[in-house]
Amino acid sequence: MKFSILTGDMTISSRKFTAVTLLTSGTLAWFFLLQVYLNDLLTSIIQDAYLVDICMGLFFAFGILSAIIASLIADKVDRKKFFIIWLIIGVLSTLSLAVIHGLFLSIIFCIILGLSLGSILPSSMVSIADSTTIEERGRVSGTTILETFVIAFLAIAIITMLGEGILTIIIVISLVRLVSLFAFAIDKSEIKTKKEKTRLQKSTYREFAYYLIPWIIFALTAGLAWNLIPTEDYSSVISLGTIFRYAFIAIFGLIWGVVADRIGRKQPIILGLILLGISFAGLGYDMNETTVLFYLIISGIAWASFLTTYLAIPGDLSDYTLREKFYALVITPLIVLFGLSLLDPNFLENFPVNSFSQILSILLFLSIIPVLRAKETLKESKIRQRKMKEYTQKVGKIVQKSKKEE
Repeated sequence: MKFSILTGDMTISSRKFTAVTLLTSGTLAWFFLLQVYLNDLLTSIIQDAYLVDICMGLFFAFGILSAIIASLIADKVDRKKFFIIWLIIGVLSTLSLAVIHGLFLSIIFCIILGLSLGSILPSSMVSIADSTTIEERGRVSGTTILETFVIAFLAIAIITMLGEGILTIIIVISLVRLVSLFAFAIDKSEIKTKKEKTRLQKSTYREFAYYLIPWIIFALTAGLAWNLIPTEDYSSVISLGTIFRYAFIAIFGLIWGVVADRIGRKQPIILGLILLGISFAGLGYDMNETTVLFYLIISGIAWASFLTTYLAIPGDLSDYTLREKFYALVITPLIVLFGLSLLDPNFLENFPVNSFSQILSILLFLSIIPVLRAKETLKESKIRQRKMKEYTQKVGKIVQKSKKEE
């Protein structure tokens, strides 16, 4: 009964639940780990910061390009075979970083890594939407985010304990890439491919745009805010804060998932925007170790709300045949965000931190407007139905308890 708030009313089987969450969390964790370590891996191969940035840029660019292409051909390929092929390519290309030398091979394998990421990510997210009803999609998405950052955190912990050697990093990241393969061992059912075309109402695309705008602004402002912090001056607090950040994203991913299924998707998004705006204000008020740590923790809670709800929303608004396209559009700002890490960390040094943080906060608060205009994807009738069922169950328990006491 303790977990009824998480598992109550779920129609998805435990086997399918485990499979679809691992499918996506394994891919996302691999992506986040590459974002953390790929720069260092390439530096050990090329030893030229400018050329490393070029390779990293190609990784992100081909990640976006392949996500768009994969969404366009999703109804023309066997999705399961396509996924497994690119998953294996991702593992092999990650392992190849241990033996390649020179700029040319580095470029080739960064492109392959990007292709492996973008080709798989939309389809893995679609598997969550295809396997869930709208009333449970938030909790399944929240569990996926929890798994993602638990896997990433454990991988980083193992790498740190083993000395952060290049070979260690490559092996651990490659093993993380294999996590998604367990999904097919757990659930061996075929991924159906529907070839018939459907047309959504224009209002659906408008509603999706209302939700997409805040996500783009959120990703852009979060990427720019990171450049406000002098990393050399606050390296120790950033290391500590990043641990807390990952932990809070994992925990609050699950919490926001429950909230999204109980009261809807809009409230977590609005609260996430407000929280990120508050964290920016802290940096602008007084840049010190406390405000940097505050920013990392509070922004982690905000990130949890967005990562969870934006795993659910494309599935809420789209139908089976168009979901890859919707998810590709959601993935693009996330990859662009990490691409912002390639910017010179000192390019904002001439901007007053206070003024710039205020601009970012204003942008975030303005992005609440399209959310308010959007329709709630979780229908009010579903929310009332859940509340009524929970009320009935509570009454039933009280009646049973009173009978036992008699």
